[in-house]
Amino acid sequence: MRHVSRHQHLDGRGSAMTEYRVHNRVGENPVWDAGSGRLLWIDVRRQQLLSIDPQSDEPTVQHWQLDEPVGAMALCADGRVLLALRRRLVLLDRRDGSLKPVAEVDTEPPGNRLNDGKVSPGGGWFVFGSMNDGSHKLPTGSLHVLGADGRVRRLRGGLCVANGIAFSPDGLQIYFSDSHAGQVWVAPWDEARGDLGAPRHFVFSGEAEGRPDGAVVNRRGDYLSAGVSAGRLNRFSADGLRLPALHLPCRAPTMCCYGGPSLQWWFVTSLVRPEWTAGPPQDDEQHAGSCDGSLFRLVSDGLGLPAASFRFL
Repeated sequence: MRHVSRHQHLDGRGSAMTEYRVHNRVGENPVWDAGSGRLLWIDVRRQQLLSIDPQSDEPTVQHWQLDEPVGAMALCADGRVLLALRRRLVLLDRRDGSLKPVAEVDTEPPGNRLNDGKVSPGGGWFVFGSMNDGSHKLPTGSLHVLGADGRVRRLRGGLCVANGIAFSPDGLQIYFSDSHAGQVWVAPWDEARGDLGAPRHFVFSGEAEGRPDGAVVNRRGDYLSAGVSAGRLNRFSADGLRLPALHLPCRAPTMCCYGGPSLQWWFVTSLVRPEWTAGPPQDDEQHAGSCDGSLFRLVSDGLGLPAASFRFL
């Protein structure tokens, strides 16, 4: 456990925002664990699963160290955590940190790693992506699905950075994006078969507006997308109309989730690009980029849905 400092800000609505200086390199995939009252998330590059009690007066971060990059995570109904590592899926037991192999994703080409993932609303499928991990992004990424029987199938290819996976409130549609291309698609989702129909264009969000990173959908059907290149949380209606964005104090937010006892908060992770790190982390509020790599807690719109847990057969 390590203590983290907290800093207060006002968001674009004038509401209070709490920043937790967790100093992530690539914070991603926050998920609220209602059973423990803790937030879980990952740091891709530090190769860690992390956990915090955001309601504590003296918050501490617990972490589980992994031996390879971790691109996504999900809670399981039995309390374990499903992790998408570089090219394989494993189960982590939080009691002792032990790992149990689930599946190898052996169709991924060299230079790729797994990235982003969400449990389907019915809990029977884990949809996850992959991405080209080189500096020159190539369309070698895919969408995959893990079934409750432990088998993996490829759903779609031709993506540079598969991301933004989320489901509509009724569970009948799935969203996904290519962060490199700035494109978000929506497709019919078949929960019984764990398959998607023909995708159609949903929205485009470029460099200036914020390329689409991780995402979540609320009860109204709005798609909330971390604008990783523009320091803001983008919001789109179910019809694809751009709603007012919420500006954040970090330069590269990565994903948002609902959390808290009544899902009254948004939690947003962020990253630090290698070219931004000229020295050790600084807690000086005047230091440019001092919020990069932090975790943020904001008052939500009150429209959150609990995250589904994955159930093995």
